[in-house]
Amino acid sequence: MDSEAIKQELLARLQVDIDHFEQNMPRENAIAWRGYFAALLEWNVIAVATHDALWSLLPAIESDPVDAILLGRE
Repeated sequence: MDSEAIKQELLARLQVDIDHFEQNMPRENAIAWRGYFAALLEWNVIAVATHDALWSLLPAIESDPVDAILLGRE
């Protein structure tokens, strides 16, 4: 599967979840998606631009544990 097809598949899956929650995704679900996208980025399945585009569709999360795992702790 090429990178554009992967991006479109992920966008479609994410949109289904966003629609399911009527644009008000619960924190736990958003964290799960962010973790999933972070893992795909870390394992070079998706590009940084794809990661950022997907991430931008999710609600902001205060004290997001995914950030600490992906970026490291101070």
